[in-house]
Amino acid sequence: MFQRNYTVKGEDVNDFMVMQNRAYLKYASKIVETFLYVKGFTSLKMNNLKVGLQKTNDQVIQQNRLMFTQPFSVKLEFRELGFCAQKMNIAIYFYNEKEQVCATVLRELFWFDYTSWTTKAPPKAISKYFLESNSLQKVG
Repeated sequence: MFQRNYTVKGEDVNDFMVMQNRAYLKYASKIVETFLYVKGFTSLKMNNLKVGLQKTNDQVIQQNRLMFTQPFSVKLEFRELGFCAQKMNIAIYFYNEKEQVCATVLRELFWFDYTSWTTKAPPKAISKYFLESNSLQKVG
């Protein structure tokens, strides 16, 4: 699992100081981008490969509330369904400081080829990191 820690900010909450769905989606996108960056796939490198990620079917499932100024962690998991030809299913978990799951974002990612304007299987240079992360979860 790939993890990052954050604190709920003012722009993330509603009038009742509760984190909103759009904030969960923002942090979900941020952790995927950070994962790719840590693995060496910056925006420039992705542009050179002429591929990008398209997301669909976001589902936010909330169990507990995250409140303003509350620290939380976000963990990225590659789902068992893994890769089909072009699709990858991921789950992003949001934990409070007591390590209780507060929310889960389920997302489908498609790799998009900017030269042909179609979805495609991810480049092997990128997919090995996703497959590697998925196999580590099965072992651990």
